[in-house]
Amino acid sequence: MALFPIYGVFEGDFVPHLVAIDTDNSMAEIADAVAIHSVGRRIKAKPGGTYEALIADEVVPLDRNFGEVMAEKGVAPLDFVTVRYAA
Repeated sequence: MALFPIYGVFEGDFVPHLVAIDTDNSMAEIADAVAIHSVGRRIKAKPGGTYEALIADEVVPLDRNFGEVMAEKGVAPLDFVTVRYAA
């Protein structure tokens, strides 16, 4: 359990955000933390829409723990996590 800084950007938004996450967070929690800065502001909200999280252009399952993903993919502080609406 440690705070970890990432740049989060919602697909289609031109503003990336510095987001402090916990290494124990699930990817779903991280997607929500990134989306809250864009959806309903510069990105149109989709009622009932769900998100996908991408690291290095690969979709990461939302039920995975960020600490596991970080170790597997070699995520460094301030790396980008992209979030988008699931198809």
